[in-house]
Amino acid sequence: MHTLLINGEFLKPIVVMEQLEQQDKGTICDFDVEVEEGLLVYKISMVNVETRKMSKYQYRALDGVLLNEKSSAYGSDDIGSVSAAKMLQAKHMTFSALVALAIENQQGYLTQAELDHDLSISYLELKLLNQDSKNTIAFDIETLRPLPLLKWD
Repeated sequence: MHTLLINGEFLKPIVVMEQLEQQDKGTICDFDVEVEEGLLVYKISMVNVETRKMSKYQYRALDGVLLNEKSSAYGSDDIGSVSAAKMLQAKHMTFSALVALAIENQQGYLTQAELDHDLSISYLELKLLNQDSKNTIAFDIETLRPLPLLKWD
């Protein structure tokens, strides 16, 4: 994956997220980068708290072409993401804006970002990949600051 990311022949994840946010009425709650058949693929999940639906999208990272889309009612295992999405909506903020803020001073390529709610805290968990390591950080949605207790390498 790192080799594909270094080559730089892909749309930045934030661009694809912003395009989806303009097209769909939900809130992105999960983003992953995967390699499928030698190509980078962005997998994005979006929750709509009004309709109680979870939509999942797959985009080709090279050009942002939609490869797959499916939608279903969200379940009890999605409650953490739903709670965090509600907090994000209350802040009148998009997932892409939160991710951009969280990675502003970070090094590496975004490979995963997920909203979660645990211990009464709604946060964004991010994974960044660079040449030397993979870092995971957590970013508090309410305070819009990193959670140092949940920062690890």
